[in-house]
Amino acid sequence: LSVDAADPSSVTLHFSAPAEAPTTRGFASILHQGLDGLSAKEILDVPDDFYSALGLAAVVSPLRLRGMSAMLSRIKRHLRS
Repeated sequence: LSVDAADPSSVTLHFSAPAEAPTTRGFASILHQGLDGLSAKEILDVPDDFYSALGLAAVVSPLRLRGMSAMLSRIKRHLRS
C-alpha cells in the first residue's frame, strides 16, 4: 500500500497484493475504487466500520473485515502524519 498525499485535495492510492490472496485483492480494489482521488479530509472522515453500510458484515467473516479495516487505518495513519 502506498499513499501519495502530495496534493491533499486529491490523494492517490496504490495497492499491491499477490494473486494468491484474492480476498485481499478484492478488499484493496474496494478501497481503491471508493477512496482514490478523494481529499485527505474525505478519507479521514470515512467511518472505520464503513463495510457495514456496504452490507459486507453480513457476508464476510469478522477476521477478514478486520483486515480491510486495517488497510483503511493504515491509509488514515499515513494521512495524519
